[in-house]
Amino acid sequence: MVRFVGGGRVGKTFLDGFNSIWLNAGMKYDVYTLKNRYPNYDYYIVGHSLGGAMASLAAATIVATGVTTADKVAIFTFGQPRTGDKLFANDFNSLFRVTSVRIVHNGDIVSQIPSMNGTNYFHHVREFWYQNDMTLNDTTYVSCDANYGEDPNCSVSLDSNKLNFEDHKYYFGRDFNAYGIGGCQDLADAT
Repeated sequence: MVRFVGGGRVGKTFLDGFNSIWLNAGMKYDVYTLKNRYPNYDYYIVGHSLGGAMASLAAATIVATGVTTADKVAIFTFGQPRTGDKLFANDFNSLFRVTSVRIVHNGDIVSQIPSMNGTNYFHHVREFWYQNDMTLNDTTYVSCDANYGEDPNCSVSLDSNKLNFEDHKYYFGRDFNAYGIGGCQDLADAT
């Protein structure tokens, strides 16, 4: 793990991936440009899988570097892996306790890696755990502890033999990879 500007330590792979977009691909410039053009807008940051880890780093970065304040940021992640250590999680929680939504589909294996056994990785809050097939309009979920990222009554409680990749691929009845690549067409058509 490596030190992170938003506090604590995070996985080097996650930070390298984030920096490749933030610094090298121009996201930082784009965020500042939009901030100057729309100074009163809120920030909604969304990601699935590795994108979920990078979304949490993006949210913490734009607050830690003064782009905006935490009350103007909301984070929604799906199947996010553990991104940093407990200090990162605690610092993240203190900023985004109310505006962070970390959605886990049943036995999503990616949401349980890296393992906590023998590592310092720890989830930030707040998990919403769907213990079912998670169809498009599914509203049945467990709202996990808002103060603790590894609620023992939520997805971390699953035995390893219950974890699978299929639950990682499908959220709200959609194959997330294909759905995103296709431009989220059915939702776009409804607007």
